[in-house]
Amino acid sequence: MTFSFYLPTKVVFGFGSLDALSAETKALSANRPLIVTDRVMIKTGIVEKVTAKLGDVRTEVFDGVEAEPKLEVAEAVADRVRRGSFDAVVGVGGGSSMDMAKVAAAFATNPGPVRQFVGSNLFSRRPLPSIMVPTTAGTGAELTVTSMVTVEGHKQWINSPLLLPSVAVVDPELTITMPKGVTAATGLDALSHNTEAYLSGEANVITDAAALEGTKLVSRNLVKAYTDGNDRKAREAMSLGALLGGIALHARMVYGHSIGYTIATRFNLPHGVSCGIPLPYIIAGYAEAVAPKMQKLAEAYGVDAGSKRPKELGEAIAQKVKGILAELGVPKSLKELGVKEADLPNLASECLNMYGRGNSPVVFDAGKMNQFYNQMWRGAFE
Repeated sequence: MTFSFYLPTKVVFGFGSLDALSAETKALSANRPLIVTDRVMIKTGIVEKVTAKLGDVRTEVFDGVEAEPKLEVAEAVADRVRRGSFDAVVGVGGGSSMDMAKVAAAFATNPGPVRQFVGSNLFSRRPLPSIMVPTTAGTGAELTVTSMVTVEGHKQWINSPLLLPSVAVVDPELTITMPKGVTAATGLDALSHNTEAYLSGEANVITDAAALEGTKLVSRNLVKAYTDGNDRKAREAMSLGALLGGIALHARMVYGHSIGYTIATRFNLPHGVSCGIPLPYIIAGYAEAVAPKMQKLAEAYGVDAGSKRPKELGEAIAQKVKGILAELGVPKSLKELGVKEADLPNLASECLNMYGRGNSPVVFDAGKMNQFYNQMWRGAFE
């Protein structure tokens, strides 16, 4: 067994952990942080609350982040951070805000056009210190090396270990007021992260441990949090499950996320929903390729493994996920989503050509990917 795992981010977790923000800011010697967020966080008063907890520092706010941010948003935040004399960045919000905060910290010290950093390992200088304050329970962006941007209608990523934040302050209290739709979308993202990471060919004992516990927490609490947003135990479990998903993400995602990218922009879907729709088919389709791991995945999902063979286990877990999708009001097939059967070949081609996954234990060629899209369209597992 050989693997490497790098996670320098300090995590402060739990109800009331936002109170630690001032101490963490001082520990980083930050006196003039730029807060990167969106306008919803301004309207809900969360940014005001965060600013108060930062203590006696001089802050400025960039609130131009939008859902599924385009390259232009990254360019705008880069311009803002480069024009100021900031010594730290604080990301407040969901995955999009944290992604833009992470790249803001990097763009502050790395000159050049933003577009040239789209790709992997393209930053050469250490970024500004950064603190992430998630207000959703889904993306795990507070613990990942990736920031997503949409370039000319297609999802692209900016990857670098230098993007890992200095500190993550995860206070479930900030998720209590999430609307049901956001709870569902971000929760499905967390479920997808944990499950896909467990299925990845680059998984290791650390990511597997995080993924299984994360899957258990999310699969058993997402519907509870969706049904009753004031369920504090469910909200805490979801925040922890999302956090563990961020750790598990270091194993990289398999084709569930790739498929999600092909439908997200076409149907204006939240990222988590676009990944949640293919998730049951990914589980069923990968079951035989990762046969020794299926019993533990079944246990995490609360599915009775019994004497079921891997394929049967995969389909049983997939049905459990379909049940979760149904309770959240999310389409369970591409046909139900509104995808036209005639569009399937183009989607399959885009998936393979733009979002290939060398870490996938299931190898897809054009024919197999077309077949897989057809299964998802029909709502069938074979």
